[in-house]
Amino acid sequence: MMKKTLMAILLFCVAVMSGGCVQEALVVPVAVVNGKIVVPPGQVPLGVKITVAGMSSAVAYAGDSGKYSIELRKSGRFLLIARGRDFDVGYTWVDVELEKTVDAPNISLSGKIVGEALWVASIVDFPDATDFSIKSVDPVWQPVSAKMYDDGSHGDLLANDGIFTLRVNNLTTGSQQYSLEYTKADGKTETKMDPHRENTRNGYSEQYVLESTVKLARGYVTSDLNSTDYSKVKLATKKGSRSMFLNTDGGYSFAMEGNGREYLVFRSTDFHIRAIPIDLSTVTLYDVPTIAISSKRPGELKVVLVASDFADVKDPTVVGTFKGWNQPQQLYDDGTNGDDAAGDGVYTRLFTGIAPGTYEYAFNINKDNQVKDPYQESGNSTYSMIGVK
Repeated sequence: MMKKTLMAILLFCVAVMSGGCVQEALVVPVAVVNGKIVVPPGQVPLGVKITVAGMSSAVAYAGDSGKYSIELRKSGRFLLIARGRDFDVGYTWVDVELEKTVDAPNISLSGKIVGEALWVASIVDFPDATDFSIKSVDPVWQPVSAKMYDDGSHGDLLANDGIFTLRVNNLTTGSQQYSLEYTKADGKTETKMDPHRENTRNGYSEQYVLESTVKLARGYVTSDLNSTDYSKVKLATKKGSRSMFLNTDGGYSFAMEGNGREYLVFRSTDFHIRAIPIDLSTVTLYDVPTIAISSKRPGELKVVLVASDFADVKDPTVVGTFKGWNQPQQLYDDGTNGDDAAGDGVYTRLFTGIAPGTYEYAFNINKDNQVKDPYQESGNSTYSMIGVK
């Protein structure tokens, strides 16, 4: 009995010792890196993504305070890259040793600038690369690709450190899809996903280009009249939902909302209507070239339809008491019949020889739909109205 008991105890000890050895063999030694993301006052670093060059599996995210922790499975010197939707990309180097915890230098991130983007690529990720480029996918730039730099320019912090940088401005705001291109020593070019991309869309790397919620269009109008008070000229946009009167000297500073082509529409009882397209996709402040508006001549009547104000505009016409409701008059966007610029989305018709008075009118935006002029001089419950001298 005693022998059986001793044998059982011996087997138990062997099992415990063997199990301990197995458990020890399963433990993978790591180095722990603690760090902090620092952002401008008033902004929160929550969700900023931290990646490690050359180690695609090592990823961490910053908390509200900017602190993060990331594990690395080998010793050495590592490049940490941080980026977030509202911040430019930033990076730091850190030296680590297995089974030790180290504090990485803070990574300070600048807030993104409207219409600008910053990219970083390194030879740590692509050891055989000799240079890098960013190739635009959607929207497409002209030219399509832009060279990255490791010479202390274009956003690069330190020349010849193997970290290539590119800052581009005047970009269309919102989603920018792109690919990372690099050239090898043999001259061959490779196209890759950016290992430190913000996001992935349609199989490409994606970066968000900051846009402004409120933008400003400013400029002046001039005319064929001298010493004119322009304070009765109304400036409107988006079907007249936003409007203001010009300053006496014709100047204006007009807050707008949008991201792309918008229209400024000028109108008064003394001047013909004029609509101007402007591009708000790349700027917060848009300086509009001086706009010439024309004074009304006796017998002249001019109407303008901004196509983007309505859906399914096709072969638009105008009808009214000045020509008869049963006689639709074609509108033009080809630079003729009073149209200021061909192909700008503004359909126009200038009529002459109209008797003085006030007339009702409406637009047929297609064969089925009739609408009032959203920028009308005046109107009633059914039709828009315009005066002829």
